[in-house]
Amino acid sequence: MRRRPILLMVLICSLSGCIADRPRRVFVLSEAITSPAVGTAKIVGPVLQLQRVLVPDYLDTTDIDLRVGEHELRASATARWGERLSLGITHALRADLATRLPMPIVTLEEPTARSAWQLLVSVAAFDVWPDGRCVLAASWTILDARSGAVLTAGKSTLVTGAASHGKLGDAKLVAAMADTVGKLAGRIATAVSGLRRMQSAR
Repeated sequence: MRRRPILLMVLICSLSGCIADRPRRVFVLSEAITSPAVGTAKIVGPVLQLQRVLVPDYLDTTDIDLRVGEHELRASATARWGERLSLGITHALRADLATRLPMPIVTLEEPTARSAWQLLVSVAAFDVWPDGRCVLAASWTILDARSGAVLTAGKSTLVTGAASHGKLGDAKLVAAMADTVGKLAGRIATAVSGLRRMQSAR
């Protein structure tokens, strides 16, 4: 009679092991490049060099962390990042800025002979809450690469709404986070455009 509970416990442990060993889906924030760029645009204005985005240490992992309380995070059991979050945001932000600022070159490499601006971005929080809110708090500074002078700076707290964790699904959760990075790129692009207009008017 005692064998049944023992066999049941063995079966449960075996199933739990299978679930734990199931590989997690791998995601990145930036979209896939499906075709090469067509042609080369004439460079107008300075090169914009994006430095690696700074994120808090507790977020700079390959875990996709979900906010479950004011002081608690929980790593997704079914998905992870394909690269550290700081790199993921950097690559996604660079791609988003390149579409919004087609005239200057947006690069991650050190500029050479051309005039350049440096873009520094610091993320204070990047949370997905149980109610579906994706909250990104970030600040940015644009410097003259040669002199180090601050040309402009700003900060924003951006929110993208979505379904709750349980209903959202991994792919939609990542898409919501990518959309929020896109909103940040829009704010920075507006600042860059305003800076270019100011310098053109001089």
